Amino acid sequence: MQPFRITSAAVGILMAATEAQAQLKPVLVESGVPTARISYADLNLAAPAGVLALDRRVSNAAAGLCLVNDRVPLEQSVLQRECYSAAMSKARIDIQQAISNATKQVASRESAILVAAR
Repeated sequence: MQPFRITSAAVGILMAATEAQAQLKPVLVESGVPTARISYADLNLAAPAGVLALDRRVSNAAAGLCLVNDRVPLEQSVLQRECYSAAMSKARIDIQQAISNATKQVASRESAILVAAR
């Protein structure tokens, strides 16, 4: 019975990782800037859980575009953090607009936020 539990847990972890990866679209390059399109069509932004899920998606996309997990010189690390902060600043405005539209029941044409490495 123990091997079945371990296998079930491994399958669950793999499925969760696959779902999280599926939410991150490939990076596009728009106007020479790496950009990710984050969909929120499947989220209810009138609910706190939907807002939290969108914020996580956007934050993960910005981190993927700007932050490198390798050890880098301090100057490069500062530039990466500035890139992340700029991307999140713009995206937070778009998130607030999407939430406002959801609470007013105004349909968005694309139901997506663009996150750009700046």
